[in-house]
Amino acid sequence: MRHRLARRSKLRLAELAEDDFVATRPGYGLRQIFTGLAERAGFEPRLAFESEEVDTVRGLVAAGLGVALLPPGDNGPAPGTVEVPLDPPAHRTIGLAWPAGRILPPAVRTFRDFTLARRNFNGNRRSDFH
Repeated sequence: MRHRLARRSKLRLAELAEDDFVATRPGYGLRQIFTGLAERAGFEPRLAFESEEVDTVRGLVAAGLGVALLPPGDNGPAPGTVEVPLDPPAHRTIGLAWPAGRILPPAVRTFRDFTLARRNFNGNRRSDFH
């Protein structure tokens, strides 16, 4: 079964106000972002299911048990789902810290360098939510 808004190029979160949602459990950062965005959109989401794992949320959406507000999947949409960007887009900031003046283990240094190389031109990389 295809969602009524699945073919849209973007949508306002308020357009999903009457849908059942699948979300991470309270206390998770994504849940706080989702709750705040829903409040600003003027509705309290009706939660059908909660999970501790984003992949489980995606699986429940694929099974047709609700819609979810998540960052894009690393490998594109999960089978049986679509990702539709929000309008206006939502963003989150993720920080990276390491100890100054200390030699970093090779794996840590490689991860740090990999992450820093993927910043956009103003020092941040956007993480849009769909």
